[in-house]
Amino acid sequence: MNITDELIEQLNKLNEAQQQRLLNFARILAKTPAIKGEPGASIAAATGFFDADSLDEMEAALNAGCEVW
Repeated sequence: MNITDELIEQLNKLNEAQQQRLLNFARILAKTPAIKGEPGASIAAATGFFDADSLDEMEAALNAGCEVW
């Protein structure tokens, strides 16, 4: 199933008020510019603050302590 099909499937489960809220959000989201980040490794390489082992440890700690939505 592609993302469009899944969105439509979820949309059909919402009542009219929820659909209106979602439409309002989609309109706002469509007008919002995408936020582009920078990978941590490239920042570390540019500044020299962290070595590869430290970055690996931080990534493992984040992965272990963060919930997936």
